[in-house]
Amino acid sequence: MAPSRMTTRSTRPDAEGSSREARPDLGQKLDQMLAALAEANRKTEMAHEAILGLRDEIAEVRRDNARLEGLLVSEDRTQRMEDFNEEVQQ
Repeated sequence: MAPSRMTTRSTRPDAEGSSREARPDLGQKLDQMLAALAEANRKTEMAHEAILGLRDEIAEVRRDNARLEGLLVSEDRTQRMEDFNEEVQQ
């Protein structure tokens, strides 16, 4: 008759005992790794949100700059026209 698993296990108590002792350490390490990955994921999501906010701010600054450049060009034209009109009147 073939030996049962219990018989096989009972003949190697040291191997099983060390395996039982190692499992909580591996489980604890796995839990720590999962916690670290969850934290890294949370930080990544926060960074992504910050980047999206910065992208929106940059777009707004570019629009403001374009508007201001248009105003400066318009002001420059107006000043040139005024200067020209003064010269013509003199």
